[in-house]
Amino acid sequence: MHRSTNRLIVFAFTCAATVGLAVAPSQAQDMGNSGNVSLSSGVDIVNQYYFRGIVQETGGFIAQPFLDGSISFGAASFTAGTWSSLHSTDDPNAFDGAPASFYETDFYAGIGGAAGPVGLDVTYTAYMSPRGSWGTVKELALGLSLDNVAAPYATIAFELSGNAAGDSGGTYFELGIEPSAPLDDAPISLSFPVAIGMSPSNYYNPGGVNHAFGFFSAGASIGIPLNVPEGYGSWELGIGLNALVFGDGLKQINGDDSGTKIIALFGLGLGY
Repeated sequence: MHRSTNRLIVFAFTCAATVGLAVAPSQAQDMGNSGNVSLSSGVDIVNQYYFRGIVQETGGFIAQPFLDGSISFGAASFTAGTWSSLHSTDDPNAFDGAPASFYETDFYAGIGGAAGPVGLDVTYTAYMSPRGSWGTVKELALGLSLDNVAAPYATIAFELSGNAAGDSGGTYFELGIEPSAPLDDAPISLSFPVAIGMSPSNYYNPGGVNHAFGFFSAGASIGIPLNVPEGYGSWELGIGLNALVFGDGLKQINGDDSGTKIIALFGLGLGY
């Protein structure tokens, strides 16, 4: 299941998150779209898929397409979109007749605003598995961000029904930064996302025992703009590596004693 807020990270590069390497709506407006409506879409290819440190898929081909739209009303905006994860590996327990590749499709909608450099957002997400690999999870997330060179953010998410780890509904908390470093001598940008995922209540709770520390994530990504006529929007290639370090609770949930995973990502994004 994907973190839809701040599409940077799936923690396969996600929360994300969360959350891909698509051009964000604000970037799209800066690069040719001066209106109040913006769109972004794209697809990411990853070697492994972890959602907030919880293993989803580690083998086969994994493609994660997304489509996002935003309407601005002065300092506020409304955003809605969908995100999917398509896997070549079948699930033997999937529903009969369901598309074998459709592991996950999420729908989300939210509102956000800014007061100076401080941004606030509220997002509702429904995480669904069309092939029935797990039950639907519904979540309400609150986000706080600061517009500066380090781009710090905080997100707290409340599960309204279902649970990402298969137990009772819980509360998830994440703190992160994503400092960027545009290069003056080359038309590329660098960013370095760092995050920590925690469980204030029943999110990482194998055996009914809550584990406050979930994971630590750190990585680097490169954004390479493509030379496309302005009327066709802004296109960008993204390449990234991310390291996940798991706490004891996630090791139990994932059934894996290894403490670190390396996630590789290649993405293509379009913003308009």
